[in-house]
Amino acid sequence: MYTRELLLHFQSFRRSPAPVLSLLLALAVLSCGKTRQEIDPSSFASGWVSEQTEHFTVFDPPQSPRRTHLREFGENCEQAYAELARGLKLDLKGRISIYRFITNQDCETATGHAAGRVEGYRIYTRIGAPIGGAIALAAFTSVDPEAQSFELIKDGLREAFDNESANIHGDAAKLKSEGRWQPLSMLLTPESIADQEAYRVESASFVAYLIQVHGIDKFKMLWRSALDLGPSLERIYGGTLQQIEDDWAGHVEREAKKT
Repeated sequence: MYTRELLLHFQSFRRSPAPVLSLLLALAVLSCGKTRQEIDPSSFASGWVSEQTEHFTVFDPPQSPRRTHLREFGENCEQAYAELARGLKLDLKGRISIYRFITNQDCETATGHAAGRVEGYRIYTRIGAPIGGAIALAAFTSVDPEAQSFELIKDGLREAFDNESANIHGDAAKLKSEGRWQPLSMLLTPESIADQEAYRVESASFVAYLIQVHGIDKFKMLWRSALDLGPSLERIYGGTLQQIEDDWAGHVEREAKKT
């Protein structure tokens, strides 16, 4: 999966046990660059049961059919976070709270947002849904809790740790061969892209490329940059957007040939 491919470049990732693999799948879409009113858990979480681990507090509603598994779920989250922390040099400065609703509709009714929401150190999800991508995004809050980051970078990070594909760069190369490749200049404004499947693959490939080729320290600089994404990429990684895209495309082609 993308997670393993990405972290292997740090020589610190080992294949997760089955319970952890089930976590490293899709969730979490974050909007960025806009001030918004945060969700207030006290408005819906009265009487909820909870379990606390070193880095997580997990909450379930009283009628939850899975509440007896909260401790196991929290421990699996710890294992997933441990893999991320080693490979991406993350050190949580706060405990992540995970609110699990019985259905997607329950989540949307209570929070006003679809399940899979991440706000800083809080995750709002559905019981039984995988949560690896949400953990990755929440953990990156520790890089700079005030950073807005960028939609492309957040989406790419989520997808890089969510998808089960054997080779994200191979998937991106296939887009090229099909004529579906979107230039980097377009990826900067995801709302303008009609082919969202292509966007998800490319965003994951781009984030994987940035970390694999240029390292996690520069990626963290990008995460906390106050400039717009285009100027941030050019300042941190050097060259024009076209030059960065050309280097990324070359990496995609080389990696795709390995499979």
